[in-house]
Amino acid sequence: MLLAALLFAAPAALADDDTFVFGGDTYASGATPSLRQDSPRSAFLSGFSVTLDGAVTRNAHLAGARVRADGPVSGDLYAAGFSVDVDGAVAGDVSIAGANIEIGESASIGGNARLFGGTVEVDAPITGSLLAAAGNLTLNAPISGDAMFAGDEISFGPDATIGGTLTYSAPEEIDIPESVISPEKVTFHKLTPSVTETTDEDEALVSSDTVKVTGYITTLVFMLALAAFFLTFTPTRVEAMRARLMTRPLASLGYGFLALSMLIGAVPVALLTLVAIPLIPFVVLATVIAWTLAYLLAVFALSWWVVTKIRPMRASLLNMLLATAAGLVLMSLLHYLPFFGWIANMAVVLIGLGAMAAICGKGLQERRLRRTAPPAAPVPATPSEPAEPPELPGEDTPPRTQ
Repeated sequence: MLLAALLFAAPAALADDDTFVFGGDTYASGATPSLRQDSPRSAFLSGFSVTLDGAVTRNAHLAGARVRADGPVSGDLYAAGFSVDVDGAVAGDVSIAGANIEIGESASIGGNARLFGGTVEVDAPITGSLLAAAGNLTLNAPISGDAMFAGDEISFGPDATIGGTLTYSAPEEIDIPESVISPEKVTFHKLTPSVTETTDEDEALVSSDTVKVTGYITTLVFMLALAAFFLTFTPTRVEAMRARLMTRPLASLGYGFLALSMLIGAVPVALLTLVAIPLIPFVVLATVIAWTLAYLLAVFALSWWVVTKIRPMRASLLNMLLATAAGLVLMSLLHYLPFFGWIANMAVVLIGLGAMAAICGKGLQERRLRRTAPPAAPVPATPSEPAEPPELPGEDTPPRTQ
């Protein structure tokens, strides 16, 4: 399904809420793509709210926050989303993953069904087998083949029947009416959370203050080593960011909010485009790195400002690291303040991130201006004045008297 979705994303990204037909396959993407026309082959839809109303000759691939399949599908149906509703007839298999999954009464499934979600409700007949895993599973339709369920709560409606065998896993054995399936065809497996056996010594070690202090010191040493690296190898850039942060703190706060919003917002955008899903780990990594560096920059700048206000001192590497260490310890203590501690640390990150974004953006702008600037005109050579002829003996010289 993922491969098909990636193949779909490339041509479908050409326009918002547009339909693109290529090789008989129908592609649609955007915020609210709705396919009302029939597809001669397979159909691929992705977006925030996806609706399939037209008939699909082969397979249908749907992905979005809200997915609804009302049109008939002659092949298989693959769907993924937060809310997935199926009300059309599917001749083949159905594979769905989502938080809320509902197979409506007007739907029908000619093959097997595989449903994985938080809440799953099946009200349509299934000709093949049913494999379902959910926190809350409700079956109110006939299943011609075998069934395998796993969930915390499993219930059966008045129209539920299972023609084959039933294997289910649940925290406790449930009472299944004989109208659903004969008791001898039911197999129960107790669903228990896995518990790792630990000794008293291990629990004491994990919860000891020694481990917590060691972890804190390790983090502090890492942050100071990171600060020493940048103060040693990029002192000019660090000083520019520090000056920007101290001279324009409110602007840095605003730029930091925008920068962090762009980084975090890149994740749902990548999910919507599908083709950028492989880039999500890199976006998350970039967000973590930017968060760490912004926090370190802001703590250094604020700590150095406070220390120099109390007592002016030389800007040596040791003095700056000592000030940074004091600032890191003080900021870590703010975590124990309810609500205000989190707000203070968040503001520090945003201010540092805004200063970084402003300086980096300014550097990129200056580099672009240097590349696009017209070449300097050549300076014309100044002609040299002709040298005066040497003075010959006898010229303008009074004659000698004998």
